[in-house]
Amino acid sequence: MLNHLNENNDPTMVDVSEKNHSVRSATAQTVVELPEELLPYFSGKELILKKGPVFQTAIIAGTMAVKRTHEMIPFCHQIPVESCKFDISLNHLTVTITCKIKTTFKTGVEMEALHGATVAALTIYDMCKAVSHNILIKETKLLSKTGGKRTLLDKPLYGLVLTGGKSSRMGEDKALINYKGTPHGQYTFDILSKFCEKVFLSSKENQWKGSPLENLPTITDQFDGPIGGILSAFEAHPDVNWFIVACDLIHFNEKTVEKILSHAEDKVAVCFKNKEKGFPEPLCALYSPKAKDLFKNALSQDITCPVKVLRKADLTLLDQDPEINLANINTPEERHEHH
Repeated sequence: MLNHLNENNDPTMVDVSEKNHSVRSATAQTVVELPEELLPYFSGKELILKKGPVFQTAIIAGTMAVKRTHEMIPFCHQIPVESCKFDISLNHLTVTITCKIKTTFKTGVEMEALHGATVAALTIYDMCKAVSHNILIKETKLLSKTGGKRTLLDKPLYGLVLTGGKSSRMGEDKALINYKGTPHGQYTFDILSKFCEKVFLSSKENQWKGSPLENLPTITDQFDGPIGGILSAFEAHPDVNWFIVACDLIHFNEKTVEKILSHAEDKVAVCFKNKEKGFPEPLCALYSPKAKDLFKNALSQDITCPVKVLRKADLTLLDQDPEINLANINTPEERHEHH
């Protein structure tokens, strides 16, 4: 049965009362093609007509539309919009409108983002039609959504659990330690599988043969160290976003993934700040394809510490909420302290 039909096949709003609040975001885009008759009206990156500045007015109209989406689309819930950002870029006469919405609620904001981008485009049409009606609203599409059951980014999202370390200080393979009823490598793999199209273990060749992890898909490390694991993933699949997690984060949970994904942007990485020293935490992070060349260049200069690389990168850095704990366990003493 479709969600918008009840047991009598009558239309109904989806009941979200039992769902939990979570951080959700959506980004939509509309492309508008303007005619050459409008060229004389450009002033820098703005289009000035008798009715006023076109793009600024479009942003205002789009923002108003976002907040009133539930009034226009019958089965949309009224959602508390916590962030509404528009970007209007210009390539000659091609206008690209991007609308990004964030909320903390029980259901997503795809329709708000799509509605905002569309109304912004219609506003551009309305303000420019006095000059020419040869305006083409070419396409409106959802670029990304995070939160809820399904994550959609501009490129596929894959997950990688870093398990290729020697675990010498622990004295046993950290990925096999049972913290929550299953080997922690499997536990981390299972969480990432809820968000990612594909998930892999980063490991040495045949490392998990004969172990409880032997049936999980792996990417063999081609380089040493954490940078090596990340870079090996990009060598195998260079055109995807990678969610990278070390196998020794004992408190890793879905909330951790949700917060990072809700802040996904077109940057090298999205990661948390270290609580004590503020440096970027590299081993629980979302990396875009931009990270590949950055790490490859670092490795060519014998830089193996990912923190050193990320300090100079274009990042989104997040504070750790109380339910997020990135403590990593490297020794039996730490294991006893945290577990």
